[in-house]
Amino acid sequence: MNELLKLPSVDWWAVAPALAITLTACVVMVADLWPRLSRRGTAAALSLVGLIVTAVLSVYLWDADRSAFCTIEATADSAPYGCMLILDNFALFFNLIFVLVAVITVLISFTYMEREDLENGEYYVLLLFSVAGLMLMASAGDLIIVFLGLELLSLPLYMLAGFSRLRLQSDESAVKYVLLGAFASGFLLYGIALMYGATETTNLAGIATAVAQDGFSTLLLIGLGLLIVGLGFKAALVPFHMWTPDVYEGAPTPVTAYMSVAAKTATFAALARVFVGAVPEAPVETVWVLGGVAAATMIVGNVAALVQDNIKRLLGYSSIAHAGYLLVGLVAASVATGETRGLAIQSLLFYSVAYSFMNLGAFGVVTFLGRRGEEFAAVSDYAGLARRRPWLAAMMALFMLSLAGVPPTVGFVGKFYLFGAAIDAGHTWLAIVGLLTSVVSAYYYLRVVYVMYMQGPSAEPAPLSHSALAATAVVVSAAAVLLLGLVPSILLDLSRASLGALIL
Repeated sequence: MNELLKLPSVDWWAVAPALAITLTACVVMVADLWPRLSRRGTAAALSLVGLIVTAVLSVYLWDADRSAFCTIEATADSAPYGCMLILDNFALFFNLIFVLVAVITVLISFTYMEREDLENGEYYVLLLFSVAGLMLMASAGDLIIVFLGLELLSLPLYMLAGFSRLRLQSDESAVKYVLLGAFASGFLLYGIALMYGATETTNLAGIATAVAQDGFSTLLLIGLGLLIVGLGFKAALVPFHMWTPDVYEGAPTPVTAYMSVAAKTATFAALARVFVGAVPEAPVETVWVLGGVAAATMIVGNVAALVQDNIKRLLGYSSIAHAGYLLVGLVAASVATGETRGLAIQSLLFYSVAYSFMNLGAFGVVTFLGRRGEEFAAVSDYAGLARRRPWLAAMMALFMLSLAGVPPTVGFVGKFYLFGAAIDAGHTWLAIVGLLTSVVSAYYYLRVVYVMYMQGPSAEPAPLSHSALAATAVVVSAAAVLLLGLVPSILLDLSRASLGALIL
């Protein structure tokens, strides 16, 4: 009888960051019910406080290494949560990224919501719940947690994409996102089922043990392929990218900024858990498939962006290309061993942070420049911006140059390490594709800079709004892009300390 009533071991610290975010979301939800609080920025302020508390918890737990019980030799019965959650420096590093992304999103969202008359507390509640999903994906020690985290991330994003309910484009983007997302979730779940059938477990450490003993069966490879399809949709990898430009264009700009960075980063954290932790020696055919997807993603994203006249669609296709760059680091990590594997994962972590600052900053400028009922989304709208708002034009130019990989920005350093990792891992061809597509991307990034500095507005533009919060978000992002480009050792040391048990 005692055995039947025995509860599993519980480690509250292992879920402390995600728990803090979840409790914050609940507090914001309750606070929004009070009329005196609901329209005074209380939801945004409480969200920022909760995010700061989460960041403090993540820093406090650094080097706690609560993943030791989830090694291949450990049994799931002897570990808290059955080894389903791993709280190592790798997870904490991504937690800090997610908090940073969410803080910047809240800053630019408050301005947008106030301007568009959408000051509703549920916006921040959905945002915070999605952050909890991001953290689950990065901490996943089991494929079931990957799925739960993905769904906890996706469901709020479906609603956030259609949050501008009076705009037809916003409704359309939400419908497209939810329909295609449902198909992707089905592929992911079916892949998990097949991998369970092949290994009799969904635990990543258990899968690694089964692969070490029995090798890769056909059923396992099919399941792994379906897993790539499901996660590839969320990361906007080719050929699962078709939803991206339409959803990015129709969604509210702060939501577009958030989903373009957060969902992509969390997906690669989960992919790293699978391909480095569960199947560290994947068959060469699987690696070549991943390499082909990376090359196609870089090519399609950059070539399609060349003809875009809408800044949100341009940045949407740009985000597809950058997903390809991130996948280069994952491919290198999946075939390398020892120190080379560590450098490949390190480059992936570095570029995740670099891309977050670059893309959030660019979308922050787009949000700042918008006027009520207008997205300020056409590239031609930026004509003459250097004369009207020279500091905003300078910030946007910095983000464009960094996304293109021009030194001394963080984008250049990030691509240097990614392509170097690919060369060290024996995939020089992938580095060459990445280099050539980066050259192609320079055209459409520099076109934005050219329009801002070399063209005058065709008509007298309406006066631009002022927003201290959005300006703060843009300035912080620009400072990080420049500082981490000039002194990359700050982030490199942190990413090196984040590798932990992932490469053991």
